[in-house]
Amino acid sequence: MIHYETVHLMFSLVALEGMYMTGLDVKTTFLYGKLKEEIYMKQPEGFIMKGHEDKVMHLKHALYGLKQASLAWWCELEAFMKTQGFH
Repeated sequence: MIHYETVHLMFSLVALEGMYMTGLDVKTTFLYGKLKEEIYMKQPEGFIMKGHEDKVMHLKHALYGLKQASLAWWCELEAFMKTQGFH
């Protein structure tokens, strides 16, 4: 899970040191963007539940590769940054 304290620390260090940031890479970032749409997917190979092979998963959070993933995470980050006084 992304810790917003880490994002806050990175932006603070950049501001304090007068650096210029073009990007911030956070491993598994897209897993934390909340989806606004209802999205369902088949169970991925290797994770199929025995006895429930025909069931699908209802996604609550974005997955890497999902078209909505980047926007969903950006909305989460933007909302957090606003709570920290950034605009």
